[in-house]
Amino acid sequence: MRTITDKTYAKELDDQDELAHFRGRFEFPDPNLIYVDGNSLGRLPKATAQLADELINKQWGEGLIRSWNDGWLYAPERIGGKIAQLLGAHPDEIIMADATSVILFKLVVAGLNFQSGRKTILTDDMNFPSDIYILEGIIDLLKQGHELQILPSEDGIHGPVSSIKDKLDTNTALLTLSLTAFKSGFTYDIAELTRAAHEVGALVIWDVSHSAGAVPIDLGAAGVDLAVGCTYKYLNG
Repeated sequence: MRTITDKTYAKELDDQDELAHFRGRFEFPDPNLIYVDGNSLGRLPKATAQLADELINKQWGEGLIRSWNDGWLYAPERIGGKIAQLLGAHPDEIIMADATSVILFKLVVAGLNFQSGRKTILTDDMNFPSDIYILEGIIDLLKQGHELQILPSEDGIHGPVSSIKDKLDTNTALLTLSLTAFKSGFTYDIAELTRAAHEVGALVIWDVSHSAGAVPIDLGAAGVDLAVGCTYKYLNG
């Protein structure tokens, strides 16, 4: 089968794209620039500059401390409720908070304290490096005899699903993985592994930083315990 790569064919596909009108909502100061790094800092939405001006000159400049009660205080809940629609969660189950690493730290510590008596933490070598550093740091900080098992991917692309299932046992306190591997784009079956962990009484923390806004996620249907993510990648926030 011949792959068509000419410009005319690409233009035809663009014209058929039902989401094409969204392009007009973003700034394109250099029409000749091809920008593909939208997973970390996407193009500037035109509305962002207007909202930033509103925030600084009106909400802060005129509202002063009154703006806390006029909207600032509840912004984390309000925005979290919107993001919840993309994650299969209830509006009151998602909240905007600290940096991803800070929140992961808090969730892991809370999870390990809840799972008193269990000492194993499972993850894979496809996980985001900073997630693994945090796990290692927590073990050193708590000094409660926890062991981190980093299961290797066989090919550097797919997650070690079988190995994870084999290692899950009654000593597993926590399974924590990136739902979508940043190295390859491999995405776990979130329901399958959550169920497998629950069968042995383990908690699960999913990092959806590289998934939210890019792939369908249903945390509620999968019975997920805890999840952490960020807005500056595919949520374009």
